[in-house]
Amino acid sequence: MTWRQIVDLSEGHIAQLAPGFKERVAKWYQELIMKKIPVLIYCSVRTPEEQDELYKKRPKVTNARGTPVCQSFHCYGRAVDAVPLAQSSTNGLTTCWDDVKTYAVMSEIGEKYRLRTLSWETPHFEDADFKDWRELAGVATSAPQADSPGTRIAEKNRQNMQAENSRVPSAGTKQVRKVRIRKP
Repeated sequence: MTWRQIVDLSEGHIAQLAPGFKERVAKWYQELIMKKIPVLIYCSVRTPEEQDELYKKRPKVTNARGTPVCQSFHCYGRAVDAVPLAQSSTNGLTTCWDDVKTYAVMSEIGEKYRLRTLSWETPHFEDADFKDWRELAGVATSAPQADSPGTRIAEKNRQNMQAENSRVPSAGTKQVRKVRIRKP
């Protein structure tokens, strides 16, 4: 992948995030770029159905279900998955899944923008303003789950993604492709 493709794909994922969180992730990503730390954001918003697919996948990809209540920050537009990149002699930039030092730098810079990492899922960065998915979904409160801010965001994201997937792109429209990158 070229540098331009990587930045375009990453910025496309950032654009899908929930307001407020989107701006913090954009600043985090810009700081990484300014410090010449190449990173690809390869996943942001997921539908509950996509989350369930990952939950059921073997070998196991995630511990978070998508339904009946989504247990992933991704479904609420409050998480990104990112991987460091390095120059390859043959393929341009390539993913470096085991680059512990760069993940540590990404995490350290992320803390400044209230991004939290998970010890068991190195590429995952989520909104540290929320304690857990229950708070996002409104499960831990007395508010009805269907009317919680997180549930409304998840439903809006699902509808937007359905609309985008059904649209035929017009000439000159920039498309954001979903790329599923897996650690080899």
